[in-house]
Amino acid sequence: MEKDGKQYMYRSTSHYSKEKGGPVSDVEYMGRVVDGKLRPKKGYSYDEKTGRFEPIASVVQKREGGVVRTLIFGDVYLLDALQRRLKILDDLVAAFGDEEARRIMAVAFAYAIRPEALMHMSDVIERRAIRETLKLPVDLDFSSPRISELTERIGKQTDCVDTFFCRRITGSEGEFIFDLTTESTYSSRNTWAEWGRNKDRVNLKVIGLGLVTDRKGRPLMFYIYPGSMSDKVTLKRMVEDVARLGGEDATLVLDRGFLSPGNVMYMLENHVDFVMPMVVGNNHLMKSVVTGISELVGDVKHLHVHGGRSYTVLQLQMGIRRNKGGNAARKTVWEDPDGYDLLSQDDQEFGSCEGFLDVFVFRDTASAGEEVAGMDVALDGIIHDIEGAHPRDPAKFFQKTAGSYANLLEFTMTKEGMHVEIKQNAHTFASNRKGVFVMITPAGSGRGCDDILNAYDVRDIIEDGFLEDKSEGDGRTPRSGLKPNIRGRTFIRMVASIMRMEILSRISETSEDKRVRPEDKPRDIEKRTPTSLLGSLSNIEMVYGEGWKRMTELTKDNRLIFKMFDVGPMSDMGN
Repeated sequence: MEKDGKQYMYRSTSHYSKEKGGPVSDVEYMGRVVDGKLRPKKGYSYDEKTGRFEPIASVVQKREGGVVRTLIFGDVYLLDALQRRLKILDDLVAAFGDEEARRIMAVAFAYAIRPEALMHMSDVIERRAIRETLKLPVDLDFSSPRISELTERIGKQTDCVDTFFCRRITGSEGEFIFDLTTESTYSSRNTWAEWGRNKDRVNLKVIGLGLVTDRKGRPLMFYIYPGSMSDKVTLKRMVEDVARLGGEDATLVLDRGFLSPGNVMYMLENHVDFVMPMVVGNNHLMKSVVTGISELVGDVKHLHVHGGRSYTVLQLQMGIRRNKGGNAARKTVWEDPDGYDLLSQDDQEFGSCEGFLDVFVFRDTASAGEEVAGMDVALDGIIHDIEGAHPRDPAKFFQKTAGSYANLLEFTMTKEGMHVEIKQNAHTFASNRKGVFVMITPAGSGRGCDDILNAYDVRDIIEDGFLEDKSEGDGRTPRSGLKPNIRGRTFIRMVASIMRMEILSRISETSEDKRVRPEDKPRDIEKRTPTSLLGSLSNIEMVYGEGWKRMTELTKDNRLIFKMFDVGPMSDMGN
């Protein structure tokens, strides 16, 4: 690149990003080109024969002060500040002992900076002041074989892992979010891997992964289970584990994946406190709920404002009862042979129910308007594409063109071709459903609308919180078949995810904070990810000598990032 008559060299490194869902490029400034040769930037060396460009982590030069080393420091400093605030290393030390805890923290730092396969963490560590920050020997080996040994040791120390989980759970606020997912694997030796519902939709065996997080999505514990295990069995195991590790009075915030009558009945029978959404389907009960909330629109007695949004609210109760042998004809009878009936409070048999739920029906005024408008625009486009057409198979053409909107339309064949009309009743019901969501909690919990909406606000956070890069961050599917290694690798990712989710939460809060002027926020903060934000701090380096160290200069963006996390003062960073 040439600018003002001077030549500058950059390098672009491509890698897979789970956050972006594809390849991304990291562009790094290398230095100036003088007389056809690269003059590397301060603290870096360049070998013309091999093309190696890297920070000088060994001897840079000799001075009166002795040997000088220069390492990337900015991203490590922020992660260390966050882990101190969240007491992560303290909990690791209590669980694994000081030396092993710092090793784990070092690899977790590297993984938080660049979430790729753990075999690549050595390069990340070598280029940064991770050992120095964590007070580890500067020659401590973090090569791929040593990291593999570390993950195996972690996986075998189940008591230590449980101690860490216990400390994270008991140190939280008592409201936990559950999620389940799957990780595909090629391994034929992995006894956890079985054929089951693959949530990545690939034709591979899967390992089941369960996660418990706090309200900010920061992981508290995880559980690995065979891929064919049902959600009900897994939920029971997770509830028991949380209680065993100190969270017996917890409130569980669950996503729609846990919604089944069997799961709801299990939690009610075992006095598990929970909040979870229901699916607004087309069954008779849900149709009556949608009709009920639509009739209340505009009624100020049912108006509720929360978080700057306006809602129409309907509160009611439902009951659930077991239908013995109701699933006897199903192939999955081994999971639960009983069926379940869900009854509204107006049903004559409501009193015969075994469990009861408080039901909160919300209609988001703004979302409803936007969704109805979007639906109508889509319908208009479909009608335009079909009207007057003369296809060989009209029914097939109609279904293919209308897609998910087919149930809202009907067609007839005329001399002029196909004629399409919107079905009035179907359109009315679809419009009434827009912006509507339903939340349930055990009857008599004492929760109000704000409590339920606060839980609804975090319904998606678990998707971001659990192993942001389930396929090792670089797009590969793991092949490891050893249980201890899988458990240890997942543990390190969990530790890294605690810090990454803290960064993600702060990015969201800052970008939406209207009290802060745009010029007082880091540039393009709303577009930042944990990886890109940490990457923007990699220009900050620490120069180490014998008995002294000095930090390089900070940019305005660096200072705004540290201010965003309330980290500082800047003058103390190099001390």
